[in-house]
Amino acid sequence: MAALLADARTEAARRNARLLRTHCWAGEDARLVREYEGLGLTATLEFEVLRSDGSFWPGQVLQTRV
Repeated sequence: MAALLADARTEAARRNARLLRTHCWAGEDARLVREYEGLGLTATLEFEVLRSDGSFWPGQVLQTRV
């Protein structure tokens, strides 16, 4: 995941973007969110997506300055 994020930061900088955002699954005690935070991203917006089976998919938006 660190290499993918490094590539995304490089591409964002190449495009003169000032902010890089991503989203991820926030289930299982937000373990994946904490991994992204450990790589320097900041959690911003929590959201849920209604699945076709009626359950909800918990998500988290994260961002970092480039």
